[in-house]
Amino acid sequence: MGTRYRFQMQVKSFTYERSWYGTYHRRRLFSLETMDTHIGEMLSRGWRVLTQVDHTGQGRGLRPFAKRDTITIAFGKP
Repeated sequence: MGTRYRFQMQVKSFTYERSWYGTYHRRRLFSLETMDTHIGEMLSRGWRVLTQVDHTGQGRGLRPFAKRDTITIAFGKP
């Protein structure tokens, strides 16, 4: 009988919304964090990108509840 080793991977997922200026931000409680800055921090902490999914919504314009363009990125860390 062999010995089994089981490794669990941590997974985190974040959604970034497109702003009026064309940049993507992660919505925080009291601030906005840019997507580039956040991804850079995650990669420097040893996380790696597992998947990336984008969704094109309608432009918000004068419709406050219209869907925005979003990007969802899943990170994994062994």
